[in-house]
Amino acid sequence: MANRSEKGRITLLSLSIPIVIEQVLRSLMGTINTFMLSRVSDDASAAAGVANQALNVVIMAATMLASGTAVVINQCLGAGETKRAARLTMNSLTVSAAVGAVPSLAALLFSTPFMELVGLEAKLVPDAAAYLRIAGSACLFQFVSSMIAAHLRCRGKAQLAMISVVCNNAVNLAGSLLVVEGLLPLAGVPGIAAVRLFSEALGLLLIAVFLFRGGWDLQVRDLVRIRMRDVRQIVKLGFQSGLEGISYTTAQLVTTSFLTSLPAAVLSAKVYTQTVNNYAYLAGQAVGQAAQILSGQLIGAGKQEEAYRFVRRSWRLVCGCNLLFSALFFLFSGPLIGLFTDSQEIQAIARTLFLIDIFTCVGRSFNHSFNYGLRSAGYVFWPMIFANCSVWLINAGLGYVFAFPLGLGIVGVWLAQMTDEWVRGLGTAWLWLRKKWIHTAVLQND
Repeated sequence: MANRSEKGRITLLSLSIPIVIEQVLRSLMGTINTFMLSRVSDDASAAAGVANQALNVVIMAATMLASGTAVVINQCLGAGETKRAARLTMNSLTVSAAVGAVPSLAALLFSTPFMELVGLEAKLVPDAAAYLRIAGSACLFQFVSSMIAAHLRCRGKAQLAMISVVCNNAVNLAGSLLVVEGLLPLAGVPGIAAVRLFSEALGLLLIAVFLFRGGWDLQVRDLVRIRMRDVRQIVKLGFQSGLEGISYTTAQLVTTSFLTSLPAAVLSAKVYTQTVNNYAYLAGQAVGQAAQILSGQLIGAGKQEEAYRFVRRSWRLVCGCNLLFSALFFLFSGPLIGLFTDSQEIQAIARTLFLIDIFTCVGRSFNHSFNYGLRSAGYVFWPMIFANCSVWLINAGLGYVFAFPLGLGIVGVWLAQMTDEWVRGLGTAWLWLRKKWIHTAVLQND
């Protein structure tokens, strides 16, 4: 997989490695918080875990808005339009800040009603709401930093985004440890959330320095000199790409609400399993994201057939990564869940869920290859429609049927999630292989 971009400087491997490290570290933020709070109690950890699921919806929206921008940037770079790419970069930062301010404000004002709406146990609501209110204030920072990270990747500088997240995590880990040990004037769930807020702000500052030191013809005046045609294109692609991810993460909240009526151990098992198993597909996802960048630049250069073959080849690597890591996580599920809890009941439930996740991750590999390929071409409308139907009819709808009328409980929710991944994945593979996207172009003449 040594395929190079037009200028011969960027390879799939050189992009994938820093991207996977960055993604692991971004996920590690929530994992550290969950782990630290598990030292306090399973209830505190479960409360923060549910709040993190709500934040994941926002993070997904930020990632997809950045992904929509990256489609246009990559095609600009592939076509040699570097000045337009620079203007788009600055315009997109303004857009991401404006959009990110909305969930930040919502987290401050509506965290308690939202946690009650999810159906969380009354005793968990105060901690979950406190975590969401404080950590959720960082949504604006996450939107802007995700956008900058996407631009750095497009320009082959994924290692800079990785470095900023390394520093972010170091601060979050050190601060969380100090909170748990009582060495800071902060305590419990609010203290852990405050540390995360501070670390997100610091991470944004650092990655912004990396962006502006990179040059690339960036002009500060383009932050306010907005070209509405480009912004509409970015928002359109970002919204259509993001609606799938937002629907998926929202469906996860809905299925969590299904389980609040079951014993507390079930909810804890769900939180711990998802916390750990999110890492199983990050390597494959990073390969898919790297392939999206390179295929987008090939498409921008008019090399659609080469992009078609490149994405097909990359799927094998994505699938291999997902299968390998999900199988390893199943084999070592006992020690992994043992990091969070000593409960044998929770560990037994989690082991079954890890087994199902092996098949889920294989299905997910199609999405992380072919759906990302479709996005690189700007072909996002029909994948969005198909994916949203699958998420709500199968993931959420069938999940409820499996869990309660069929009496499978959390195992039923996991089986429905697996089915959804396969249906969506095979659907996007069909669209890519049939070349429905081949004449799609997002670039317009100035």
